[in-house]
Amino acid sequence: MRWLICILTFFVMPAWAQQSVELFIVEGGVTNSNYDIPYFNFNTRDQFDSSNAVLRFQPGEEVTFYLTNRTDFTCAFHVEGHGGIERIAANETEEWTVIFDQPGTYLYEDPTQDHRALGLGGMLVVSEFNRPEFYAVLTEHDEEWIEAIADGGSYDRRAYNPEAFTINGMGFPRTLKDTLSFIEANVGDTIRVHMTNAGYMHHFPHWHGYHVTILEASMHPNYIGWVKDSYGMAPGESVTVQLVPDKPGMFPVHNHNLVTTTIGGNYPGGMMMHMHIHE
Repeated sequence: MRWLICILTFFVMPAWAQQSVELFIVEGGVTNSNYDIPYFNFNTRDQFDSSNAVLRFQPGEEVTFYLTNRTDFTCAFHVEGHGGIERIAANETEEWTVIFDQPGTYLYEDPTQDHRALGLGGMLVVSEFNRPEFYAVLTEHDEEWIEAIADGGSYDRRAYNPEAFTINGMGFPRTLKDTLSFIEANVGDTIRVHMTNAGYMHHFPHWHGYHVTILEASMHPNYIGWVKDSYGMAPGESVTVQLVPDKPGMFPVHNHNLVTTTIGGNYPGGMMMHMHIHE
């Protein structure tokens, strides 16, 4: 099943172990049919992949990051609540070691002014949970901003008009093949879904078929314990929810702001993911 693939993909060594992670800042594009927009992200290989790497560690694990910048401008790396690397020059590599003491879902990003609009924002999970887990990084893309920021030009911060909306760098229907976000499990399973809003807009996940329990909301602690089918996520916020499905079926999970279910103006597209729950 796909959830087993996800768990195996992010299996890590015991909490007492040390681990090293290589990340490369690379350029590619968000592509859907005839639509293409520049896109930068953090990959674990020295080549472009549409999804920022989802990083998962055990509580108490010491991790050394090696960051290589393959762009032609200076970048940085920061994990929410933990610090990071202040400056990574073009085609240079910097390292940083950290211990992740507290479980949680965290945004990691290039905190240089508006670099997250380039796509440079991802998810880091610290957890001992050993049942089905899934991951969704919500991002929107404004081509004018991206080109201006990457080229060191000027842009109007009051005019933010994204043309594309993605989950893990993919718009629907590509999300149907995304093993990170396509939720597949059985009735009665305890499932956790980690979501990070790596964009600059508020986003509003909406669940069909089931209600979920909010376990973590980094900017809305009052959400914790709520049982909902919809909730808001502020820019930069991470939310973890738990689902125990009571019936089989196939159901969508989509952003309730309908413009975000488009890509390049075409519907359906954008921020739409799906669940397949078996008997």
